[in-house]
Amino acid sequence: MKYLLTFECSKPLVLPQQYNKILQASLLSWLKDSAYTLFLHDIGYQFEKRTYKLYSFSNLMGRYQIDKNRKKIVFYDNIQLYLSFYTEQSHNLVLNNILNQAPIRFGTHFCHLTHCELVREKNEPCIARTVSPITVHSTLFTQDGKRKTYYYTPQEKEFSPQIRSNLVRKYNSFYGTDPDDMDFSITPLDQKNKEATIVYDHFIIKGYNGRFLIKGSEPMIRMALLAGLGARNGIGMGCIIQEKVLTDTGDPPAFK
Repeated sequence: MKYLLTFECSKPLVLPQQYNKILQASLLSWLKDSAYTLFLHDIGYQFEKRTYKLYSFSNLMGRYQIDKNRKKIVFYDNIQLYLSFYTEQSHNLVLNNILNQAPIRFGTHFCHLTHCELVREKNEPCIARTVSPITVHSTLFTQDGKRKTYYYTPQEKEFSPQIRSNLVRKYNSFYGTDPDDMDFSITPLDQKNKEATIVYDHFIIKGYNGRFLIKGSEPMIRMALLAGLGARNGIGMGCIIQEKVLTDTGDPPAFK
């Protein structure tokens, strides 16, 4: 399930420019189920030595201003965000919060839920856009044996296969088997995607935003739309929304 949540702030909401960790904690607390949120945060779904959270969320959206001197971002009036879960278990938790119009808490600041929209998407080839950056990486080793993280751009040939392999592992972590049809591809529709740098727990993560052509089987597209694309979805990376379902799955549109 994917939701578009709208919260009203009675006064300006001041956050660090790098607010992913704060937003993650606020959303998990908002669900009001300590056992489930502990599972999502600390355990997740396992495949081999890797863990997948199978949820994602967007950046905050709304009228804002950057305070460069204090390295703060200030949101005014309403804020919106997309929150997406692959599992059905989350729906009752979100529904209960909607019925109770539960506020979300950022430290001592409460923003009140005013609207929730269930986002309906088709598990079909489509054009999708990011609402939080996609990160795809490999761990390499330098000549002197030091570990180095390499981040792929959407224009590199490894980008699509890396995302496809990640989706297969996510599927296996939940179902215990690979999908029958593992077909999947992602093609950037922007000549150059906008780079985003996220700092989480003093760790620097590089990701990319933009519009993409997504093709593949129904289970692979569903996993992409609900669980998120690429790595680190549980901290607010790789959340996408469907803009247009394709009736013609031929050549992708030209670069913008």
